Amino acid sequence: MANGNTPGAVVPFNRSMAFGVAAIVLLPVVPAQAEESSSRGLVNETKPSEIRIVSTEFKYAPSKVRIAVGRTATLVLDNSGAETEHGLYVPAFGFRLQAKAGEIARNTFIFDKPGQYDFICDLPGHREAGMKGTLTITAF
Repeated sequence: MANGNTPGAVVPFNRSMAFGVAAIVLLPVVPAQAEESSSRGLVNETKPSEIRIVSTEFKYAPSKVRIAVGRTATLVLDNSGAETEHGLYVPAFGFRLQAKAGEIARNTFIFDKPGQYDFICDLPGHREAGMKGTLTITAF
């Protein structure tokens, strides 16, 4: 070698130099990724949120749901594992989903009144058997 060092001595110099060059080259990339992530967050805030509620005999999971006031939300009643028909009814908004056994129902809605509201399965005997929950509409 021209500098009189053993071949192993040259490697640490090259690694250090390579690390320094990589750090300088990647430095402008890091802020661009952060800006891209934050702009993606803004896009996602305008998309409707989807809330999946699973119905079984005779309960909802989750039974407590929170939605931002004025935000478009798609409620999904997943009755795919149930043995009978179930519904999800929010009397304060007149919002209703109905799904036969093994089916999934969905509807998009804007919940525009803040507060705490009951949702129930309004099929005969289902609410009394425990199919009820709470929908909270609040500013996040």
